[in-house]
Amino acid sequence: MSEMGELVLKSLWINDGSKTGQIRLSMFGAPGQRLPNDIRLALTSLTRIPQGTELSGAILARRVANYHEFLPIEPLVGDEAGCLWHITIPALSSRPGHFTAGPSSAFLILVDQSTLPVTCAPFEAQDEPCKPVAMHDGEMIPPDIAGSAPQLGLLPMANRVAIDQWAGEAPQAFLLDGDPSQAYTVNALYKRLYRVDRGPFDAHGSAVSVRLCPMDKERLQKGDGAFRLAFSPGTISLEVADGTGQLYGLIALAQIWHAAHTAPNAFAMPEIGVIEDWPCHQWRGMHLDVSRQFYEQATIERFLDILAWNRLNRFHWHLSDDEGWRLESLAYPSLTRIGAFRGHRLPLLPQHGWGAEKVGGFYSRTAIKDILEHATRLHIDVMPELDVPGHCHAALVAVPELLDPSAMDGGASVQGYLNNALNPGLNTTWQFLETIFGEVADLFPGQHVHVGGDEVADGAWDGSRSAMSWARAKGLVDGGGVPDTMKMQAAILNFVARQLVDAGKIPVAWQEAAHGGGLDPDKAILMAWLNPQTGPALSREGYRVVMCPGQAYYLDMARGPEWNEPGLDWAGTSSIEQTYQFDPMAGFGAQTQSVLGLQGCIWSETMTSRARFNHLVFPRLSAIAEAAWLADNKKDWTSFAIRHPLMSTLPFA
Repeated sequence: MSEMGELVLKSLWINDGSKTGQIRLSMFGAPGQRLPNDIRLALTSLTRIPQGTELSGAILARRVANYHEFLPIEPLVGDEAGCLWHITIPALSSRPGHFTAGPSSAFLILVDQSTLPVTCAPFEAQDEPCKPVAMHDGEMIPPDIAGSAPQLGLLPMANRVAIDQWAGEAPQAFLLDGDPSQAYTVNALYKRLYRVDRGPFDAHGSAVSVRLCPMDKERLQKGDGAFRLAFSPGTISLEVADGTGQLYGLIALAQIWHAAHTAPNAFAMPEIGVIEDWPCHQWRGMHLDVSRQFYEQATIERFLDILAWNRLNRFHWHLSDDEGWRLESLAYPSLTRIGAFRGHRLPLLPQHGWGAEKVGGFYSRTAIKDILEHATRLHIDVMPELDVPGHCHAALVAVPELLDPSAMDGGASVQGYLNNALNPGLNTTWQFLETIFGEVADLFPGQHVHVGGDEVADGAWDGSRSAMSWARAKGLVDGGGVPDTMKMQAAILNFVARQLVDAGKIPVAWQEAAHGGGLDPDKAILMAWLNPQTGPALSREGYRVVMCPGQAYYLDMARGPEWNEPGLDWAGTSSIEQTYQFDPMAGFGAQTQSVLGLQGCIWSETMTSRARFNHLVFPRLSAIAEAAWLADNKKDWTSFAIRHPLMSTLPFA
């Protein structure tokens, strides 16, 4: 092989008038550089190549979901510009709408299975200007609105605000008259979020006294977490009904103090007045997918801090998917030994922007207990999710006894995986489900356990005779006697749900768990995600519902239609204002009592950097938090646009 120059892969989407357009790949090195003919190019791309597509300039040697390998069909020699290889892909799995949908990592595989790095340039579109969107550097700067009326730096905003007089300046600190434990918690929270040494409840210099009081009976009806702050010169009374209300009241006070100190030209401390608040929704959640990208324990704990600061009270922890299994299991250690890592020559191949290197990780039982303790201090309930029966590629690779060795290919999932669903025709599947969800029920003290139940491909088990025989024996067939995928899934989910109910848990699932006979509406909660209309439909079937529609509350959706905006767009795009203004209760009519609350979802396929994570998640996370807390008719976009830069983001390090 000749002297190697830096290898760069450029990719261009061409709108050729076809349904999906085409992609042209060009790999550059040095002029005259030669590569051996037995080399392979590996890349990951969310926009995939359909099976059977005939390429120009290469042969598709294999594809596993978003991982592709190409073989050259002629000698690879750099031309005068250093271009070594042209590949044209004439048909795609979908029409890309953003640069993050294209190739995001690449490397070369030599005949001895060693690898060479290839820099993957950003995916470009023909006739689209290449103008990268400015992303957060970890901090947002509050606006300067000097000369306007003072603002209350509270987020979420309170349901009742009556300020009669503003203080000339914020006190240096607050002194708490009563049990200081919650103040210590909020002080520590503040210092972690803003990476400072002082907090609002540090007792030095001039201080305002904060007096704790029980909430009167009339206000007790407002629900868990209600609080009332009454301001007078030198003293603030905090009335609460419970420990959660005390925490939230102190967080609210700390936010107001922070805003007044950080941007005194825009925000001020009340001196005389009342802030009375209560949550409009008891389920105020945020989901995080840790399978596609792994987040270290410290990052999870900072994420929980942000949730608490936004007065969110549910953390939906998506611990398993096709790309990685993150929960340590005592019964199945291979789930994390094998199923938690991806890379070249590993059982799980690279995906989602990662190259040949080994990447991944998992949460030990000790780490999980530490995270749960952290969440408890912040009054956040943690709901683990193990997604079954679909999205189980990592589990099936890690635990081979879960595979039917005689199975042929069944239906492909929307993410491009074949045979990624647990096989109900194998006894080992039922033993696995019983064991792994038993471990989850023992490890997680919270009420709710999420069982997944989404995106099982139609005909997922068609290639397995054992699964087909099982379905016929159980009568899980359609009118023509053909095994019914949704009825098969429902049988699996009901098995898991019964086990969880017996363990004192409430099973939660994605909306597809209503199909095929579905989970029992009296015992299960479903999450409406495909579109806003599915929530009212589930309600009419008798289900309790959490609203998390992709069109507004999926934070992996791009913030706008521009090519250079990162994110996905299968549910459309959602600007900060669109997320904020969305009405999750539309269409429910008199069935609003079936809505437990709201939840944002963070899916991590495109979140390959902290800057991109912060750009997509913030401030839309706070927009959802305000919708979950504040009555819809009290939302104020202009006010939110002024306040949201006060919110902390995830640090880069």
